[in-house]
This record gives sequence, C-alpha cells and structure tokens, in this order.
Amino acid sequence: MHSIVLTVHNKDWLVDKVLNSIYENTEGLYEVIVVLDGCTDNSEAVVKSVAKSNTTIKYADDVFETKANNIGLKAAEGNKVIIIQDDMVIKEKGWNLRMEKPFSFKDVFAVTARTAHDWRINPRSLHLELEEELDDCWCDILNHTNHADRSSIDRDTFAVRSTVNRGPLMIDHEILIKLGYFDEAYSPQEMDDHDLAYRAFRYYGKVAGCYWIDYESDYSWGGTRATGSVANWLYKANHKNMRMLYNEHFDLILRENHNENRNLTS
Repeated sequence: MHSIVLTVHNKDWLVDKVLNSIYENTEGLYEVIVVLDGCTDNSEAVVKSVAKSNTTIKYADDVFETKANNIGLKAAEGNKVIIIQDDMVIKEKGWNLRMEKPFSFKDVFAVTARTAHDWRINPRSLHLELEEELDDCWCDILNHTNHADRSSIDRDTFAVRSTVNRGPLMIDHEILIKLGYFDEAYSPQEMDDHDLAYRAFRYYGKVAGCYWIDYESDYSWGGTRATGSVANWLYKANHKNMRMLYNEHFDLILRENHNENRNLTS
C-alpha cells in the first residue's frame, strides 16, 4: 500500500485541485493523510468537502514542512510513503505505480519526480565562517551539480544522485522509520530531504534519484514565494541548514560518487 502525505498551509484556492488530482490518478491500494498546518483560511472546509473515505486529516499548529511532514509520515501505514506538497497537481494516471519502478533496484531508498543532484563544496564560499544566518541571499557553502529532472533526463532513466528534493517524493517506509524520519533540527524547512538521503546512504547503503512523472507546480503557487519573492526566513533557514548539512556530511559530499543513470523501460 502507498501512503500519500499532503501538508497544507492556506491553500483554499488550490487544495481541491491538488486532492482531486491524487484521487483521479492514483492506482492500487492507497491512503491519503492530509496535515492541515496552521491554516487560517478556508482550507479545512475545502479539504473536508472533497476528502474520500481513505483520507485521514491531521492538524498541526503552523509548524512548517519538516515537522508537518513527520506528523503525516508517523501516521502512515503503507510500505511506501509519498510526500506531495500543496502546490503540486498530479497529471499522470498511475503516477504512484510508475514512481515505484526504481525500487526494483534493491539499493533504492527514495525516488523523486522533481529533481535530484550531487553536491560540491565551494572553496570560495563567503558564508562558511559566518556565525549569523543572512536573510537576503542563499547560502554559498555548497553548489549542486549533475542536476537531474524532467528537463534533463529521458522518461526511462532513473538518475541516481546523492540527494533528492521532496515533492512528489516516494520513500521506503521501513528504512525511514529506522532513520527516525526527517531530522527536525532542520525545521522549519530546507535541506532536511538532502540530509535524509545522505543518512540513508551512510547507514544502510541506500541511494536516491529522480524518475519523473507528469505534474504541474507553478512557481507562484509556492507558499514561501507567494509574494513574488523569497521569504526572508527561508533565506535564514537555508544558511543555518546548509551549514549543518556541510558539517554532518562533509565526507560524503567530498566523495561525490552518485552520478549514475540507470535505464528502466516504461
């Protein structure tokens, strides 16, 4: 069974479309867990109006993505869990079964339909020695490389990289439990998904990668960019968490050994 976790924050204008796209396109046995995270708009009413019998609603007090995702994941019962964000509309029938295909490789921990990449340490970083978290720019300690997404790999390629971005993101539930879910030290968000991928490789030799599906997610739909610019707190989180990722996984980042494309037939 697949457990689909959808965290929602003030998306009453879009969440019905997101949920209905899941119901219309998901195949096989599945459950949906919606985490309403500090919603002050009409999101709860909209979710309840479209929710089906296989849907559970959880509540959080505006804890943001890292902790909200953990709430949903800890309630999940499926052998695979799938994280979807509230700005993602699924457009492919059987998308969940397609995302499970890379798990035919026994060393796979997580599969994203969004983007995967390796990381490279920036020897010219201006931010490594800073103690404060800047609120007006992204952190430059690490640069990503070997980028893989639906614009750069063909449909039958599973692109193994060091880390993956969530949404839609399918994860091996058993290994996730052993890892203790997302590390909430990365809360409110940013880099927690990359840390999770590194930990899966470090402790269990499991890899992650990109195998894309068809979905829609307009840049302007994202809650942290709803004003048309990046929120200051998100910049600060990026600085704090990239420094933490660097400190915790320096050895794995330095090795950069996951740039591998594997073929899967449709």
